[in-house]
Amino acid sequence: MPISLDTMLALTTRFHVSVDGVDLGGWARCQGLEVKFNPEAQHDGGNYQYETVLPGAIKYTPVTLQRAINAADTAKVQSWLRERASGWVDAHASGGGGTAQISLFDAHAKKVATWTLRNVYPDSWKGPDLDAGTLGIATEQLVLVHEGFL
Repeated sequence: MPISLDTMLALTTRFHVSVDGVDLGGWARCQGLEVKFNPEAQHDGGNYQYETVLPGAIKYTPVTLQRAINAADTAKVQSWLRERASGWVDAHASGGGGTAQISLFDAHAKKVATWTLRNVYPDSWKGPDLDAGTLGIATEQLVLVHEGFL
């Protein structure tokens, strides 16, 4: 089937992240948009033809975001992390984690898909390894844990 010019193809290089309306900017890499249903097989005594399949606990993988550090977007992430850290002890009193949106765009900057993560918390943030002996790009990594996006 040929692809028409109107077909919106998602580009894995064009996605944006926000949490509770706080724009965390564009990222170069996003890993972990995954759900596992973990069905459990039960053997019933006297039934030799099949195993009964029961629903198991649904598990969501942490989402790992990576990008090159830039002044504007990195400052937004740092501000969001400071806010989360200040309320960390009383997170249950503040209503829990936030709601994150990861939006994927096509080559014309039109939204193709959005994943909404519920009850999002920062798991970790990692800054660049600073080494004057290398010519690498300074990157940051943000890991978000959540309770699902389905």
